Amino acid sequence: MNVLSIRDLQKISGETIGALEGPTPVKAGERTIGVLIPLKVGDADKLGAVLKRAERLAKKRDPKEDERLLAEFGEVDPVNWSIAEIKKLKAEPF
Repeated sequence: MNVLSIRDLQKISGETIGALEGPTPVKAGERTIGVLIPLKVGDADKLGAVLKRAERLAKKRDPKEDERLLAEFGEVDPVNWSIAEIKKLKAEPF
């Protein structure tokens, strides 16, 4: 499904929306009036593996050197993506 019309949108199920491959334009006649983006559930095991690998790689880096190298791009938000910080963030209420 490359494009949805307003009428299509009224008739499709949540399951059909979830099966969309990515952002899909919603049109009224010839005019694009929105974009439907299906939300996908992430794989917790894969995310955990990526976080562990990132943490291992981060231990080999010098934060001051990273800051120096990134300075040419302007202000950079130094986010701590350690597993402990992610767990702490997930435990906080919204």
